[in-house]
Amino acid sequence: MAAAPIVQGVTGKGNTAFILFFGSGGPSAVEAQLDRIRIAIGSGTLRRAAAAGFAPLIAVTADAAATAAFAAAGAEPNVPCTEPFHFGRELQRLVRERGIERVCAIGAGAGALLTSADLASVRDELERSTALVLSNNYYSADLVALTPTTALDAIELPVTDNPLPRLLHQQAGLPSRQLPRSAATLLDVDTPPDATVLLRHPHCPPELLSVGAFEAELGPRVDALMTLVTTAERELLVAGRVGAPVWSYLESQTASRVRMLAEERGMQAAGRDASGDARTALGFLYELVGPKTFFERMHELGDGMLFDSRVLFAHLGWRPSASDRFSSDLFRPGEIEHEGVREFTAAARDAGFPLLLGGQTLVSGVLWTMVDAAWSGHPEQ
Repeated sequence: MAAAPIVQGVTGKGNTAFILFFGSGGPSAVEAQLDRIRIAIGSGTLRRAAAAGFAPLIAVTADAAATAAFAAAGAEPNVPCTEPFHFGRELQRLVRERGIERVCAIGAGAGALLTSADLASVRDELERSTALVLSNNYYSADLVALTPTTALDAIELPVTDNPLPRLLHQQAGLPSRQLPRSAATLLDVDTPPDATVLLRHPHCPPELLSVGAFEAELGPRVDALMTLVTTAERELLVAGRVGAPVWSYLESQTASRVRMLAEERGMQAAGRDASGDARTALGFLYELVGPKTFFERMHELGDGMLFDSRVLFAHLGWRPSASDRFSSDLFRPGEIEHEGVREFTAAARDAGFPLLLGGQTLVSGVLWTMVDAAWSGHPEQ
C-alpha cells in the first residue's frame, strides 16, 4: 500500500517548469546521427512546451551542439553536476536551486508527436492538483510530471527517469495517473528504426524532417510493413516486450492479422537483463536451430515482423555495445564486433521478408506510430 503523501502542494502557486534532459551517445557515425535526431526532436518539444505555458524551460546537457539548439528553442542551458550522470539527483538539484514546486521532466527523444495542446493539458492538471505524478508509463517513464517536488526528498532517487513515477507513488505517496496511450505518449526515439518510422507520420515535427533518419537502410522495410498492416489476409508478427494497450490497438486498427509473442515485460526495470535471468521462447528456439533457420521459422509465422531483439540478446547473455546494437538495427553486420550479434544480423538481413529490429519502443510507440502513418491518407480512411 502506498504511503500517505509526504507534502501537500498549493494549487495554482507559481509557474510550472519544463526540464528536458539530453545526453550524447558514443563516437560512431550511427550514434552521432541519433544525437542529431534527438536534438531536433528536443528543440521542437521545447518550443511546444513554451507555447503550452510552461516556464521556465531548462535543458540539461553537457553537449555543445545540444546546448546551442536548445537555447535557440528558448531554454536555459544547464550543465549536469553528477558524474556519472544521475537523473534523480539532477532533477532534485534543479527544483531546489530554482524553488520549483511543479515540474514536467522529459528525455530529448520523447514527445515528438505531443502537441502544444497535449502539453498544456499536462500543465493544467498539475496546476489544479495539490499532489500528483503524471507519466506516459508508470513502470518505464520517458515523461514525468509531478507536484509537489518536495516529494523527491522522500524517495530513493533513481539513476534514470524510468522508475520515477512508481517510486513517487509507492515511497512518497503521490497519487499516480498515466497519460492516455497513443503514438504521441508512447514514442521515444532512441534507435534507428524509431526515427525512420516517425518521418512517415503526418505530424512528424519539421525539425526532424530537416535532419532526416536512416532512409536508405530502413525506408523500404518500413514502407513494406506499412502496406502489410493495411492489407487483409496478411499477417504481422510482433515479438518482444509488448504491452496490452498496443495489442488492443493493433487488433482494432490493422487490416492484417497480428501474431503476438509478448515476453519479458519490465526486463530492464527488474534487472533481468543484467542478472542473466531473462528468458524467451524465441531464445530457446534460436539456440536450437541457429540464426538462418530461426528466421526461416519466423517467416513461416508472419509476412513481416517487428522484433525487440534486446530480449533475445539478454536471453543469450549477449551485452553488445550501443554501436553494435544500432548497426544490427541497420542490418550492417560488417560493422559489428560482437560475433553472435554479427551472425544474427546477417541472417536477419537475408531473411527474405520485411523485418525491423530494435528495442522495446519498436513494439510499442514505434509500432503505434507506424500503424497511424500507414492509415494516414489511405483510401479506406
